Amino acid sequence: MRALCLATASALLSGCAVPTTGVVPLSDGLHKVAYQGSGFWVTTASLKTAAVGEAGAYCKAAGKQARVIDAKEAQAKPRGGLPEAEALFKCE
Repeated sequence: MRALCLATASALLSGCAVPTTGVVPLSDGLHKVAYQGSGFWVTTASLKTAAVGEAGAYCKAAGKQARVIDAKEAQAKPRGGLPEAEALFKCE
């Protein structure tokens, strides 16, 4: 329940960020989560904060801490592309 509250708080603070993938397990204990903004006014920094926050909540629910391996941001594109950010992480 607490992890859900943390994830919800992160999403609310992210300024219209929409989780596009949820947490996706990859190989070797890696996980990825991506967020996309709902418009060009949404900052990639807020999207990255939301993704890292969800990673932390996911790991905390398992009694572990998130270690972010990589975080990427992509600005909105002039012809309809929305801002995005993703975090690659491990729970340790």
